[in-house]
Amino acid sequence: MVTGRLAEEMVREAVGDRADVLVMDVDVASFITPKMLREAGPSGYDIILIPGAITADFGPVSSELGTKIRLGPKHAVDLRHVLPLLDSVELSATIPACVLLEERMREEARSAVERLESEATAPMAIKGVKVGGKSRMKVLGEIVDATRFDDSGLAEKVRHYEKEGADMIDLGIPLDADPSDVARAVMVAKAATSLPVSVDTLHPRLQQVGSEGVDAEGGDGGGVRSDPQPRRLEPERGGGDGGLR
Repeated sequence: MVTGRLAEEMVREAVGDRADVLVMDVDVASFITPKMLREAGPSGYDIILIPGAITADFGPVSSELGTKIRLGPKHAVDLRHVLPLLDSVELSATIPACVLLEERMREEARSAVERLESEATAPMAIKGVKVGGKSRMKVLGEIVDATRFDDSGLAEKVRHYEKEGADMIDLGIPLDADPSDVARAVMVAKAATSLPVSVDTLHPRLQQVGSEGVDAEGGDGGGVRSDPQPRRLEPERGGGDGGLR
């Protein structure tokens, strides 16, 4: 693996004993040129990986050295994912390894997250979603002024957040909402997803209506409560700023 002085430590840590590291006489690894590698003259290798951010043509040098020269990943940390695949994947001389293997690396990362989450302990779970403890941070998809959406619009928003990776759906309730609208919004949201659904309101009456159908209740910005009983909170506010958080 060829790199520059500034990235040497990170590259050596990522590579371990799986490959040799050649540090060129340049600080920034992406500034390595074919001439530098030609002069260094590494030999006896099946493949030489150069930084993925390099755009120069190393084809002639590859021919002179009699060794394949391929683009590694753009970031040193990804070497730990790329190196184990060298025997099964043909890397490119023009496409960085992290781009070439993007989907595969994403799937590996997703599998690792799922494994760690399944092994994590948590003090509570809402519809199978672990909360707190050693479980990963959860993504809450908040829908601002949920009661102002019609049924189809609200259902579409819920499904959009679920598709984008939300772990829970939070319905932000405006202060002028009618209890019947809150009940409708909860019913529509729960019909559109299997994810936990919560309501976000400081109005005690709306909390009570919402808690009858949701999986959790919020209202003070301090997290999600799984108990169904409403509580009186401090000064009222609107339905949140929305989005995934």
